[in-house]
Amino acid sequence: MLLLSSASFPRYGLERFFAFAKEIGFEGVEITINRNFDTQNPDYLWKLSEEYDMPIRSFSLPDTAPEGVLEAFQKTVKEFPGAHLNLSSPELFGYKYKAWLKEIAPKLAKKYHLKLNRRNAEVKTLLGFIPLRTENSLFSLKSAGAVSLDLAALGTSGQEIMRSIGYVGGKLRHVYLSNVHKGRPYAPLDMGSLPLESALTKLAQNQFEGDFTLKIHPKMLQEGKEERMREVLQQSKKFYDVYFTQVAKK
Repeated sequence: MLLLSSASFPRYGLERFFAFAKEIGFEGVEITINRNFDTQNPDYLWKLSEEYDMPIRSFSLPDTAPEGVLEAFQKTVKEFPGAHLNLSSPELFGYKYKAWLKEIAPKLAKKYHLKLNRRNAEVKTLLGFIPLRTENSLFSLKSAGAVSLDLAALGTSGQEIMRSIGYVGGKLRHVYLSNVHKGRPYAPLDMGSLPLESALTKLAQNQFEGDFTLKIHPKMLQEGKEERMREVLQQSKKFYDVYFTQVAKK
């Protein structure tokens, strides 16, 4: 199932986000719970989901400083049993989040019947050699349980997508779809250097049953230029359908 990420629309309200997802033909959405109070309101999220007939299939946290919304995250996601929690590896000095990820998140998922996935993040360094995130290797993610692979983060980190998918194997439960254009991650699917055609085709041939989340950087989505934005979303969805949906049906 192809989902659309709310993180790609930071300057739109959630109602407009749901409307775009419905109009373009996405099958569901992922909500990034942040300091926008609407993302922390389960009643409002359920209202939008039902109004637009658009299931909320997964939740995530902001890529930086997630500590400030952990309590809100817990209170919100527990109202959506069956949803995926795609949680990135902790930052080097993110001790609170690291402890929460290890001790609280698994209990939260078990108690409320949620699916916890560990997600890789872009590899960035301090002083050019100290990794800014811990537990971010594919080995660490795989060892922790189910995995959500962010393909653009793999690409900007110099990791081969096809090899990474093979390495994770049966632990792969969710995929973030986007491309890398001129070194910049989260580009539209049809604009960039990653072998997404091969990756999607391989996953389809392997009968991958997990979800995909389309996540495009707002600038590359042309946020605010609505006609162009619709074109970008439509082209990316078409790309997915050609290389995954149609292949999976064969």
